Amino acid sequence: MSQPLVDRINFAKIVTILAIIFGVSLGLCGLTYAASDRSDGGFIIVFGLIELAAMALSLLGLIGIILLWVATSIFGNLSLSRNDPQKLFDNSDRSDDSDNKQS
Repeated sequence: MSQPLVDRINFAKIVTILAIIFGVSLGLCGLTYAASDRSDGGFIIVFGLIELAAMALSLLGLIGIILLWVATSIFGNLSLSRNDPQKLFDNSDRSDDSDNKQS
C-alpha cells in the first residue's frame, strides 16, 4: 500500500529552505537599500529587484506549502482504505497465554 502524501513530502526541509531564502533576501534587500543611499543607485537597483522577486516568491512558496501541509494532514488519511483486520495481540502474546493455561 502506498504511503499518504503527507508522509511522502518532506515538508520540514521545504519550509526550512524557503525560510532561509526569505531571510537572506530580506537581509540583502536592506543592504541594497543602504548601498543605494550612498551611491546613484544605477546597477544596484537591479539587485534590489532580484532580491524583491526572490523574497516574494519564497513568501508565496511558504504560504502555499503550509496550506498544502494542512490540507494533506486533514484530508490525506481519508483516502486510505484499511481492509486489514486489526490485531489486538501479536502471535507471540497468544502463545505465551496458551502456555500458561496448559500448566
